[in-house]
Amino acid sequence: MTTLELLSGLLIKPAALSLTALGMTALLRRRRASARHAVWTAAIAAMLALPVLAAILPDLRIPTLDAGAQRVSAATHVASPTRQVRPRLSESSPAQAVDRSETPRETSAEGVVFVACVSVWALVASLLLARRINAEVGVYRLAREARPASLRLRRVSGRLVHARQAERADIRVSALVGSPAVVGLVHPIVLLPEDAESWPDADLAAVLTHELGHVERRDCLTNFCADVAAILYWCNPLVGFSARRLRLEGERACDERVVNEGTDSRAYAELLLRVARADRLGSSLTRAATAMSRARELESRLMTLVDRPETYPAISRMAATLLVSTGVSITLPAAALTVRAADAPIATAAALISQVLPPEPDRLDDSLASPRSERLPFRIDESTLDRRVTEAFSGPDSVFARRLAVGLHHEPANEADLVRDRIRWVFGQAEGGRLIGPLLESLDDRDWRVQAYAVWALAVAGDAQAVPRLIPLLRHSVWRVRAMAAFALRALGDPGAEGAMRAALVDPAWQVRVEAVEYVAAIGGDDARELIRARLDDRHIAVRRAAQSAIGVH
Repeated sequence: MTTLELLSGLLIKPAALSLTALGMTALLRRRRASARHAVWTAAIAAMLALPVLAAILPDLRIPTLDAGAQRVSAATHVASPTRQVRPRLSESSPAQAVDRSETPRETSAEGVVFVACVSVWALVASLLLARRINAEVGVYRLAREARPASLRLRRVSGRLVHARQAERADIRVSALVGSPAVVGLVHPIVLLPEDAESWPDADLAAVLTHELGHVERRDCLTNFCADVAAILYWCNPLVGFSARRLRLEGERACDERVVNEGTDSRAYAELLLRVARADRLGSSLTRAATAMSRARELESRLMTLVDRPETYPAISRMAATLLVSTGVSITLPAAALTVRAADAPIATAAALISQVLPPEPDRLDDSLASPRSERLPFRIDESTLDRRVTEAFSGPDSVFARRLAVGLHHEPANEADLVRDRIRWVFGQAEGGRLIGPLLESLDDRDWRVQAYAVWALAVAGDAQAVPRLIPLLRHSVWRVRAMAAFALRALGDPGAEGAMRAALVDPAWQVRVEAVEYVAAIGGDDARELIRARLDDRHIAVRRAAQSAIGVH
């Protein structure tokens, strides 16, 4: 096996299965959640079976580039009469690029790279798997130490089990859990918080109906398999996405079961919120537990309950057969797919372009840093956060506070999505229920990350008094702060920033220029169209597209 084959097995094949499952579930969005859960379960099972299938199926070879023969210098492939492109020291000389054969040293280097990749993958996978198994052992001990349910709990559970003729589940009560949950791979156990014994019969029946749904479906075992798949393919974010979607659809399926049993969907949504608010010790339940009020899935589940129709139609037998056939037709070729190096080396278009075009002036220093470099090392405990939010709700900036609080459960879409972190930081800066004042003061902080966080928040606040303080930041030495200031000024749309934003049309950072184009287009003016037209020839495609959209040029 080569490094290329290893990467294709970890990235390409499971990605094909994830995308296929995503497409199938999109078609089933108006069907029951149990059908979508079945699709994601099949996708996870196929991912776990990929190594076995790849070993027994014949190879389906796809040729690709030979990395050892593709080190091509600019001088060999590009001849420009107007610009002399200087090759980098890491590139081959023209002679080496024209006639090059694989040497024993190259073969050895390829072997070292392969061993290093396998070692890193195995090390990370082992650590993640050990942590997951430790979590499973921890919740098992927690369940064993919990006390048996009271007679009332057993009576309510017995009625539900008898009505559905289902398997009787072991129900226990623990002071160490704040939310109802199911634990155990082989013998599932329903864990309830201590105050559950004082819940009304209707609430208790709804909660137990939800949790017994997990027991009947063996969701703990299914979720464990999904976590194992995410661990084996830890370098592939699509597999982690698939595992999260499987958990979400499993929760939705149990929610649907509760509603189908006769519980009003809005009343049940309110019950979920009450359980979530009461869950102050939810952190003690690790990923090994299928917790009812886990924040990661709660918002989506509530929206589904509030907006759902009375009933969702079940999937037809023909549709199920079609889905299974589609899944098999994708899984088998994906497992057989083998990426091989092509015999004849060719230069890629991307390599040629990278040699012809010089680096952008704004692609210097911090512009090449990971988006995570903007993240502030800020921590705030949940009790303090709740207190600050409550104070802000009754403070002078209450409208802004309520707008921010909606995003406290925002799920980051990627590593550059810092919305939730920024919101927690904003509430952490609150003083006496005030938010705007501390944010304006943070604009003078020496840490550029603090400034960026504050600028973003002021943009969300929509407070015009921030405009005079934001304009000087368009001259900040860090392009991320300039881009955030331009974003805020564009969002505020205050004419007082027109002069500064017009000057920002030629900022070295394209992120700033995009915001400036949109601002000038929105403000207008006699020469606004000409200023934007000048950006049609901008060196960055994002700026050119923004200019085209602004003046209606295609």
